[in-house]
Amino acid sequence: MRKLNALVIDGSKLFRSIVQELLEKSGFTVTVAESGESGLELAKQERFTLVCCCFHLGGMSGSEFCGQIRSIAGYDFASVIVLADEDNSKLVKQALLAGATDIFSKKDLTELEVYLDRFAERETRQLSGRVLFIEDSRVLQEIIIDLLTDMGLDVDAYTHAEGAWEAYEDGYYDLVITDIMLEGAMSGISLVRKIRRSQGEYGNIPIIATSGFDNVSRKIELFHLGVNDYVAKPIIREELRQRVYNHVTGYQGLLELQAQQKSLYSLAMLDELTQLFNRHALREFSGKYFSESRRFNRPLTLAVLDIDHFKNINETYGYPKGDEVLAGLGTWLKRFVRDEDLVARWAGEEFIFLLPNCDSTKAESLMNRLQKRLSQFKPANLTLTVSIGIATMTGEASQTLNSLFELADGAMYQAKMSGRNCVKIYQENN
Repeated sequence: MRKLNALVIDGSKLFRSIVQELLEKSGFTVTVAESGESGLELAKQERFTLVCCCFHLGGMSGSEFCGQIRSIAGYDFASVIVLADEDNSKLVKQALLAGATDIFSKKDLTELEVYLDRFAERETRQLSGRVLFIEDSRVLQEIIIDLLTDMGLDVDAYTHAEGAWEAYEDGYYDLVITDIMLEGAMSGISLVRKIRRSQGEYGNIPIIATSGFDNVSRKIELFHLGVNDYVAKPIIREELRQRVYNHVTGYQGLLELQAQQKSLYSLAMLDELTQLFNRHALREFSGKYFSESRRFNRPLTLAVLDIDHFKNINETYGYPKGDEVLAGLGTWLKRFVRDEDLVARWAGEEFIFLLPNCDSTKAESLMNRLQKRLSQFKPANLTLTVSIGIATMTGEASQTLNSLFELADGAMYQAKMSGRNCVKIYQENN
């Protein structure tokens, strides 16, 4: 974790203490100075993470202070914020031109407090994730690996694109950083192109391209190919750090959002007890089955399965046992049907099968086989029997899910009336 230390320069003892308290609250170790000259001397002795100075420093202005601290080794890219007593656009512009990172008003320190909290979180947060890093300069590779591991990231480093591509295909990464000019048959440009052409959600992984040739047309072409960012060499450590932080957290946030969306989709489409599709999913997906049946003039069969005497199971063994039976049966039915079939829980102890390219004869044979195997399965260690009704449409038929269900449901009740534990096919004279 990075150490947070701040330097506060202000002629007012009261205001120094106020800012010091805000900084310490955000996790900073604070050093204070009364003048710009003493602040500059302290900055030469120690490298501060953040510098806060008043705009009016007595012997020098805040703009002068910003310009001088930027000339001290190690402060080229440090965060330097100026605290102003008045709102003066001219003074603000002078400070920014002199090297100030940001300007805050002393009259309202709420914004400063938010800034400090976010600054501390950004600087101290340890990331978790994997980076695929390709760089053929061993010296630069070691420097960047040190930066990335310091951020908490695992790094797979390669000097050639060929090995990196094999690693990408076999692994999961949160970021790719690649030099464009690489030794070997495959360039960094070719690697970017292959990654963007890869299938699946990981084809959108963020990519940072690096190059020692800061050519505008090349940068434009790289963005056309699909890189998310471009860093010219020599690489500035702090700049790369922030770019890496933004891309990794953004990508991981996107994956988390997608996972939540999938979870919500599953909750909406799956029956919680049996983990089969529910009635809502059946209605949404059935349209494809019916349209393909009509388009290709293929039979489509709907079967309704109802557990015999299920009420007696609940009354005899209790509702938890009944739920156990339904859950076990749901898992078993999912394994029993073909890949192209759809099985859903309709309601209670009633289940629906949509069997594409399957006529009534084949469906009857399939359901009879199901009954035979079910007697051996015994969900929740109970012997079950089921009554099944079947109705079939052909490609020319005009049935809908509701109308075909009514026919199959009627056939299922015929099976109940015939003594249960049997399969009945709907016939018009039924």
